[in-house]
Amino acid sequence: MAASVLYLAMPSASAAATGFPDKPVKIVVPFAPGGLTDALARRVAGLLSDAWGQPVVVENRPGASGNIGHEAVARSPGDGHTLLFTSGSFTINPSLYRNLGYDVEKDFRPVTLVATVPSVLLVPAKSPLQSFDDFIGYTRGHPGKLNYGSAGNGSPQHLAMELLKSMAKLHIVHLPYKGGAPALADLIGGQTDLMFAALPEATPHIKGGRLRALAISSPQRSAVMSSVPTIRESGVEGFEAIGWQGLLAPGTTPQAVVDKIHADLAKALTMPETRSAIDAMGIEFSGDGPAGFGKFLSREVGKWAEVVRKSGARID
Repeated sequence: MAASVLYLAMPSASAAATGFPDKPVKIVVPFAPGGLTDALARRVAGLLSDAWGQPVVVENRPGASGNIGHEAVARSPGDGHTLLFTSGSFTINPSLYRNLGYDVEKDFRPVTLVATVPSVLLVPAKSPLQSFDDFIGYTRGHPGKLNYGSAGNGSPQHLAMELLKSMAKLHIVHLPYKGGAPALADLIGGQTDLMFAALPEATPHIKGGRLRALAISSPQRSAVMSSVPTIRESGVEGFEAIGWQGLLAPGTTPQAVVDKIHADLAKALTMPETRSAIDAMGIEFSGDGPAGFGKFLSREVGKWAEVVRKSGARID
């Protein structure tokens, strides 16, 4: 089935959501504790627990770029009591891995896109590259001389740079790391030349004078760092590479239950104190419901499939 029709909402189920939830709810995070996805999932869990009067616990199931946690939720009962809180790897992995233990179209129901997360193109503070124009000019004049780090082959940082390379016709050498933290540490130390990193992760190092931001990957400038231009306005028309955080349910979950989860979470997320906390994290609130989130996922699957194909990235 074409990517453009993935994730379209299924017809409303006859089963009512009356009384849901009637027991504790588990939110699976397919990454280790401590990262942005984990932090936001725990905030979501707290909001839903308050709304429902039931415990909502976060269970970390890391491994295989999120696939272990994704598969665990895909195989869970579709009663709404097991949910998935995940990010961009969900839409990248179908093109990156030859064999997934789940079907991203059939095995999940989109609930809500909680937030989007811009990335920043970074260089070490001591780099001679002072601007995005400097970066483009040097790279085109010295093809293959610059390198960039990433969290690993097929990671969002890797594919964001591959998209930029393709659109701007650049030759930059990829240095994959085993995780984003060591890649960022080597960038700060000057062992690598540049890197994409999520804005919340990059902000302390930019403000601390350890890294310089050349441009941001979102279509609009970020309110958190409004002086940093977008890559689009810097000359690469149409460029966009944003991370995201969203909530999904197993594919057999009744539509009525999906709608209730979305409605209850949407109400909690629009409270001023919650919005302020999300804004302070350097991420951008979305709140799209099942239909809007489904269309977003379809676009992301198709977009990254093309980037993966052009880059040659593959994990067996």
